[in-house]
Amino acid sequence: MITDRLFPFVALTLTCLTLAACIAVDSAGPHPILWWILAGLGLAVLVGAIVNYLRIRKLKIRLNNIEADLGERSAQIEQQRNELEALYRADDELSRHLRLDDVLQSLVNISVELMHADKGSLLVWDDQREKMYARATYGFKPETVAIMSFSKGQGLAGKVALSGEPAIVEDARLDGRVTPAIIEAEKIRGLMQIPIRVAGEVFGTFSADYLQPHRFTDQEKRLLSAFAQRAGLAIEKARLYEREQQIAVMQERNRLARDLHDSVSQSLYGLSLYAEVAAQLLKSGDVEKIDQNLQELKGMALNALGEMRLLIYELRPSAFEEEGLVAAIQTRLDAVEERVGLETNFVVKGEISLPLHVEEGLYRITQEALNNVLKHAQAKSVAITLAQEKDMVHLEVADDGVGFDVVKACEAGCVGLHSMKERAQEMDAEFEIISQLGSGARVIVRRPIL
Repeated sequence: MITDRLFPFVALTLTCLTLAACIAVDSAGPHPILWWILAGLGLAVLVGAIVNYLRIRKLKIRLNNIEADLGERSAQIEQQRNELEALYRADDELSRHLRLDDVLQSLVNISVELMHADKGSLLVWDDQREKMYARATYGFKPETVAIMSFSKGQGLAGKVALSGEPAIVEDARLDGRVTPAIIEAEKIRGLMQIPIRVAGEVFGTFSADYLQPHRFTDQEKRLLSAFAQRAGLAIEKARLYEREQQIAVMQERNRLARDLHDSVSQSLYGLSLYAEVAAQLLKSGDVEKIDQNLQELKGMALNALGEMRLLIYELRPSAFEEEGLVAAIQTRLDAVEERVGLETNFVVKGEISLPLHVEEGLYRITQEALNNVLKHAQAKSVAITLAQEKDMVHLEVADDGVGFDVVKACEAGCVGLHSMKERAQEMDAEFEIISQLGSGARVIVRRPIL
């Protein structure tokens, strides 16, 4: 194969040989056949070299085009990979937040980072969907945020929210759609406003803002649009979480109302009856009956106090999440049982080091067992033993109360007993209740340490 560098030399050589052969033919006399053959061969070789050279040039041009195309495609693939990585990082950051305000602020922060912008904002509709206001911003002055409010179709944000289509401003000084007061106060020159849809409706708009005129590339438009879709999903998730929280609060309020009615209010009503009886007995002068009545009155008052202490404790944040199993059990005993006059004894054997879900299960079972002691056992003392050996953890809650028939209680569908049993099953533990009338009760949980 003849290269580009050798081709001029070879072509010149063959041309010279061909000319020499032709001259020789003219001077060779009447029989120049050999020289004609030489001239023809030289000419054929020359033509072949030219054809071969042209073919090589064509192949090289095609190869260069293919390399250029591959380079362009590689650049596109790398660009798409970078975009996906950026969106994955954005998804990871958004997944860390559940409260709506935290999600919205993260959206603004991430959009500014993705777009390499100087400022950013997110405007949302009010509850009546009449005006948009700034719910989250990045880099904006507080006094500017205070005036960022738009009615439907007003300002660039209002137009984007109404139409549902993005808007691009490459130079704010030449675009009449922008709001001069905001642009001048923040010295914004280039910006992109894009709508965020949640459940098919425009929830709001966010913007990426630049202090210099900015020509937006197709990559930036595509990236911000993709991020807007993810933003909508994150907002919908946060809104669902807040609704669930509100429902949970309402359910907890209803439960507390039922507990107050079924326990504390009933106890207080009983106290009022005993007080009336005591007043009548005072008139009769029967000291023995008066003493008996006062003892019963005291017992009922202690029961009511225990119920109220329990409700107050349940309203507090769970100590388990911050303090761990041992500290949480001791905190519960100090805050409830001991304050209502119940003698407590908490013994810990070994170093307690368990998986989180096992510790939580043991704590919830302990909590339910103590609740039952307060509500039903009429006990004077309760003892808790928590022990961890090499391959087993053991929990026992025992009281000296009136006891109960375990079989009948289970047949009656006692919610507390079933709840403790289910929690034990969830963490693959053995569960046992030992009790009989007049001899207290013991709740026992055993679980192998795998």
